[in-house]
Amino acid sequence: MGYHRAGFEVTGVDIRPQPRYPFRFVQGDALEYLRDHGHEFDAIHASPPCQAHCALKTMWNYRKHESLIEPTRELLQSIGKPWIIENVEGAPLINPITLCGTMFGLQTPDGAQLKRHRLFETSFDILMVPLCNHAGLRTVGIYGDKARDIAMEKRHYSKPKETRGRPPQIQFSLDAARAAMGIEWGSMKELSQAIPPAYTEFIGRELQKILNR
Repeated sequence: MGYHRAGFEVTGVDIRPQPRYPFRFVQGDALEYLRDHGHEFDAIHASPPCQAHCALKTMWNYRKHESLIEPTRELLQSIGKPWIIENVEGAPLINPITLCGTMFGLQTPDGAQLKRHRLFETSFDILMVPLCNHAGLRTVGIYGDKARDIAMEKRHYSKPKETRGRPPQIQFSLDAARAAMGIEWGSMKELSQAIPPAYTEFIGRELQKILNR
């Protein structure tokens, strides 16, 4: 949606069905599609699976995942079109920029700021990046199919273990999570995996400058 708002005609590819995807959609292996059709597009955005790099890899029941960032980068470089690779903090991206919801004023209707850091490695330079500022006392994080008040959770776990008691169970509704992400059509599970359109609109407008030179 962000690239659409920045003026692009968008085609999405995923190995799983995406019934609520709002643009042209191709179900299939993304790397295979990229290898066969990447040259047909003006620019390419890739979001390899993040499970190999996300915080959940520290969980006791974590299942090891293969990192697809390196083969994705090699394929993008071979195609020769402008490209973007997106992933989570901790992913092995090269000189990425970091975007967050606070840079774009994203929040729930009652003012909880969206804290959602995502990394973007690009084949072109992005020089002016907005500032990230978690100044509010309430912060919403959307992951694990839930929307949590992570600022409150952080304050709770900063207390001594012996006296802090049970963790708070403050969760936001689906409508609040959709508002914070700027995505009106997603389920909570889909929002947990999504990039706010404000992020890709920002990158898309920078990309337009490169393409229009």
